[in-house]
Amino acid sequence: MKRHYAMDLNQLLANHQIAVMNQRNAKTLQDRTTYFDLVGYYAERIRKHRIAVGLPRHPWTDDPRPATE
Repeated sequence: MKRHYAMDLNQLLANHQIAVMNQRNAKTLQDRTTYFDLVGYYAERIRKHRIAVGLPRHPWTDDPRPATE
């Protein structure tokens, strides 16, 4: 049975990259924190998706998140 995922890997990667860019360009600390959280959220979803579909692990999704600035 083929499993269907809410987002495919390409969409997760695109959302992750947008969150990274938004975090870097955030005007307020609150926005920066929100986007920092989204970066981690999408990295975790990418990691879980890769495991679920049998892809090899990737270092940037397995590394612990850096401390907030």
